[in-house]
Amino acid sequence: MNGKISFGAIAILVLGAVLAWGIMNMENLQIPQGHEENGEESFHNESVPRGKHGGWLFVEKDFQVEVKIYEKGVPPQFRVYVMDAGGKPVNHNEIGMNIILNRLERVDTIGFKPSGEYLLGDKVVAEPHSFEMIVKAKWKGQAFQWELSQIEGRAEFSSETVKNAGLVFKKAGPAKLVTTIRLPGEIELNEEKLVHIVPRVDGVVKKVFKDLGDHVSTGEIIAILESRELAEMKIDYLTASKKVDLALADFDRETRVFESTQIMLDLLEQEQDPEETYRKLKDLVIGQSRELLIPAHAKLKLAKSVHSREKRLLEKGITSESEYLLALEDYKSAEARYIALREKIAYDGEWSLRKKKKTMEMGLLNLETANQKLLALGLSPQVVSQLLEQDDQNFTQYELRASLNGTVIQKHLTIGEAVKKDDAVFLLADLSEVWVNFSIPQKELKRVRLGQKTILKEGQKTLKAKLSYLSSVIDEKTRTVTGRVVLPNKKRNLRPGGYVTVELILEERKVPIAVEPEAIQGFRDWSVVFVKYGSLLEARPLELGGNDGNTVEVLEGLKAGEEYVAVNSYAVKAEIEKSGATHSH
Repeated sequence: MNGKISFGAIAILVLGAVLAWGIMNMENLQIPQGHEENGEESFHNESVPRGKHGGWLFVEKDFQVEVKIYEKGVPPQFRVYVMDAGGKPVNHNEIGMNIILNRLERVDTIGFKPSGEYLLGDKVVAEPHSFEMIVKAKWKGQAFQWELSQIEGRAEFSSETVKNAGLVFKKAGPAKLVTTIRLPGEIELNEEKLVHIVPRVDGVVKKVFKDLGDHVSTGEIIAILESRELAEMKIDYLTASKKVDLALADFDRETRVFESTQIMLDLLEQEQDPEETYRKLKDLVIGQSRELLIPAHAKLKLAKSVHSREKRLLEKGITSESEYLLALEDYKSAEARYIALREKIAYDGEWSLRKKKKTMEMGLLNLETANQKLLALGLSPQVVSQLLEQDDQNFTQYELRASLNGTVIQKHLTIGEAVKKDDAVFLLADLSEVWVNFSIPQKELKRVRLGQKTILKEGQKTLKAKLSYLSSVIDEKTRTVTGRVVLPNKKRNLRPGGYVTVELILEERKVPIAVEPEAIQGFRDWSVVFVKYGSLLEARPLELGGNDGNTVEVLEGLKAGEEYVAVNSYAVKAEIEKSGATHSH
């Protein structure tokens, strides 16, 4: 040998180097990084063997297999062309073929059947085309196997990189999808808690106790006027009250006289002993009727007694008939006068009682009228009733009082100013509740109903309420209707005249899988999220459903429990695009 290397040894070394190079390149082989616009896989790595159809070409001994992903006008599919060493197609019936795709989240096994000049895969090659591929074939009793790595839409992020990029992960799962329409709304005063303070009489402003922005309580005096008109009404009320007092006393006495007269008439009718009868009538209040009727009754008794005596004497023949007839005439005359007087006294008594009652009723009516006039001016019943109890009164003083707990938002009077009745001098508002009005487009009305939930946003504040009012009239110009919600405003943070954003909730439904809107990125022709597999993040194409701005429904592409990048997903996309782990059509 003498230090010389033989030709055979050199040949062995060269062959070993070639084999080593081939093995290294097979292990590091990358899937083509792009799709041509013609819908066929294209290759950026020109060192990858290619067949005449543009697919991956695997050769062993006298057997060749070209594997191609075809997606022109069809979902991505495997097409496999099988040839002998000379490139001549072999009989497909002699071939056993399957491809195993080891993905991060699953394993896809694809079988094949003859289809013209190629074998056609029985499954769609799901996007992204990122997997470890194992190609297995059988031909003439021989088994063949090749492996290939295809990376697309994938990047590796260390824990430090995740932290620096500000990535936040969430697990996919069920969520509530809320369909809303967003509308501008204006905060307004609650008109049901709004009061105009107006004087009901002409007057001159004497004192003013409240200014703009001041709080008032129900019944609190806020201003005082001097009013001659009020003085006249107070005097009318007091006069009417005095007349009523007299009429009541007069009616009361007349009632007692009437009742006593009836007693007198009844006692006189009973033909009792006159002395006993007169004794019973002694303490009764009868009035003039006593003076008239008692003598008439006495004369009747006397005439009746004389008549009875003369009748007895006539029957005994002691007296003459003429004397008897004279006594009879006196008796009948006294009886007639007595009966006539009884009837008159009874009639006059009843008539007088009716007159007194009528006078009393008219007095009460006049008093109530005067009272209602004062109440209509805004005086409380207590204040009116106190007029009768006060000796030293200021008849001209008219008090303007607050009729609710609220705030002075308008003031239109000054001391010394003459004001007319029904002038609006104060506007008071209860700001503990406010209205938010907004316009709803006509096209949305079919989905709107009273009681629907609303979310209102003012700056950083979010408030919830329900639709409490919906106008029944469509505005001709805007083709909208007015909607309204009522908001509590105990802290007075909501100022009328300000604007808020109103989100009217049209529908709420639960969806099994949903993601954050921020998580979704456009990647190639897909809408994707980046799913976490240890330190790897991979684009996952999604079929999306409804979107309420806060949540996006996922129909296909993601399972419950899978972890995805919810915040700063754009950083992942940028890293993938920078690394070249993507392609475009």
